[in-house]
Amino acid sequence: MINSTVHAELQQSWRVLLYDDDEVLLNLLRLVLKREGYRVQATSCAQEGIRLMSTQRFDLAIADLGLRRTNGYELVRKIREMSPETAIVAVSAYPSDDVVRFALRHSQAFLDKPFSLIELVHEVGSLLERGREATETALGHSPAGSGIEVAGSPSLG
Repeated sequence: MINSTVHAELQQSWRVLLYDDDEVLLNLLRLVLKREGYRVQATSCAQEGIRLMSTQRFDLAIADLGLRRTNGYELVRKIREMSPETAIVAVSAYPSDDVVRFALRHSQAFLDKPFSLIELVHEVGSLLERGREATETALGHSPAGSGIEVAGSPSLG
């Protein structure tokens, strides 16, 4: 267990890419995550998200799969291709079976909109902490298991 000072310092260094076409939600989530101590880059444009991924390192990305202007699926695939170590939280207001299957295959967590800010902050913190612990424990080896969580979704089984 790390002390709270070290945890706060780690949190300050974690970088989050935030992607949603709803500008109001995008700005709210950016504000909440920044207040939690994360370094956040936010965009409502898939091409900008891909450009940011190609020029910066992100520990976690939050991506809306149901974007109107562009394809959230494309961004998630590009993140996975360009930076496989980046954790992804997929979100959608339209959690069809296809959307949930895609999220389970390509992300570590899935949240149905509307979700609570507490739920999002918890998922982000949990994924980043698990990634840090897995890196320390594995000594450079990738963690076993998918570690996928589906929050707020009915069981697919």
